[in-house]
Amino acid sequence: MKIKTALLLCLMSAAALSVCGAWRSLHRITGPILPEEVAARFVGREADAEYFLRDLDGCIAVFPDRRSREPLKVTKIETARLRQTDRLLLKDGIPAGDDGELLHLLEDLGS
Repeated sequence: MKIKTALLLCLMSAAALSVCGAWRSLHRITGPILPEEVAARFVGREADAEYFLRDLDGCIAVFPDRRSREPLKVTKIETARLRQTDRLLLKDGIPAGDDGELLHLLEDLGS
């Protein structure tokens, strides 16, 4: 009788652990994922970038490099109005190779 009770207790514990694991995997909070084709446009271009666009206090700002804390310019383009994909790109910084590309990116994001 004691063996049956112990075996039943082990089975119930295993079932409870399985249910908890399944529940956690279904309710895991994950952030939005950047589509691969969008990310591919900017990956590997950081070393050649002359500027980086990032979010600063809810607006797009132009920085001289990825790590800089002082922007060269803060635009009036509000990041809250952008598509989710663009906001995700701005988190890590969107590289711009030169002045022309910078203007093109700002025009796209501002329209």
